Amino acid sequence: MGLAERLVVHRTLTECSPTLVDQVVGAVVDQVPTYRKLSDTQLREVTAIAQWAVTRLSEMWVDGTRLTARDISRFRGIGATRATDGRPLLAVLRAYRVAAATITDAIAEHAPPGLTVADLAALVRALVDALDDLSEALASGYQHKAAELVTDRNRLIDELLQDLLAGRQTSPGALADRTEQLNVRVPATFGLLLAVGGPAGPDPHPSLAAALTESSAVDADHRPADLATGALLTTVRAGARVLLLPAGHDRAAIEAAVTAGGWRACSIDGTAPATLPQDYRVAAAALEHAPAEAFTRRLVLDRGDALTVAVLHGAPPVDRAALHAAVFGPVLTPAHAHLLEGLRAYLTHGSAIEAATAVGLHPQTMRHRLRRLTELTGRSPTHSWDRLVLAVAHASLPTRR
Repeated sequence: MGLAERLVVHRTLTECSPTLVDQVVGAVVDQVPTYRKLSDTQLREVTAIAQWAVTRLSEMWVDGTRLTARDISRFRGIGATRATDGRPLLAVLRAYRVAAATITDAIAEHAPPGLTVADLAALVRALVDALDDLSEALASGYQHKAAELVTDRNRLIDELLQDLLAGRQTSPGALADRTEQLNVRVPATFGLLLAVGGPAGPDPHPSLAAALTESSAVDADHRPADLATGALLTTVRAGARVLLLPAGHDRAAIEAAVTAGGWRACSIDGTAPATLPQDYRVAAAALEHAPAEAFTRRLVLDRGDALTVAVLHGAPPVDRAALHAAVFGPVLTPAHAHLLEGLRAYLTHGSAIEAATAVGLHPQTMRHRLRRLTELTGRSPTHSWDRLVLAVAHASLPTRR
């Protein structure tokens, strides 16, 4: 073995260290795309590690040792730091392989004539052992820290959702800062879904969010989402699973997912960060206080159902205009005034025949008006709960003059 020759190489590398370090960093930046986007501070860190590698690897080759416990600990810390700054683990490991290859080329370039095959074999073993130990330490530190970060991030996202539901820190500026930091999207308008376990069904759990994420219910470009995973934003509050849905979501897909799980739910369309606390209270109260009849035709209540429950229960307070819009929608336009007239007669007299007689219409005309009302509102006056919802909303309409 040519110990003297190895020492010559080691001294030569030490003397030309600044140039070699620049070569190592240049090779890493050139061959690993992730490293082209690093800041000046991060590049200085890479340079410092390259300086260590040039010196330490040649030392291990000279004395036949491996990385120390202190070295291993250091690289666990480096792995944790890489996880924190979001650098992909595979890119980090590749950077070390590129650095090792560059240093090997430099050793070959400066090798004196007396360097033997055994010396070169020892160099290869030293590099392989070092890369093996480094990779294990980096991966260990990276994965441990990444798991911590996922837990911390999930907790912070949950705190954001809880704050939104409670009405805390919902100013546009504060919300924009928090969503950017967490890499989540909360659009200007979205849907709200609360789900609870039915009498015979299990409590909703993340599988509901997963089912809706994969369904057409969330096939929208600007849905509320965790941008890192594409998953819906969801939390649990007061025993109910809460999900934010995209505006214009597919209600049929939601009903299918809720029905399949044996749950009951309330879906509120057209909510926004500023109105979310009130909409949440209305939906939560609906699931708590709605009678069994409300769920006989469908397991997902809507805003009209929820506001009706609030009126009947006395809380939370309900804006009359919001109730009318939620229950009647397009029927409130002057062109459909005759439908409201037919509804009033039906609610007063209890049958299409008697209602038709009261307003001077043929019974078939009255039935047609009631069918058209059902088409536009999704509620049938012949169903007990729908009739109650229509009656409550109708009773508070302004008196026509």
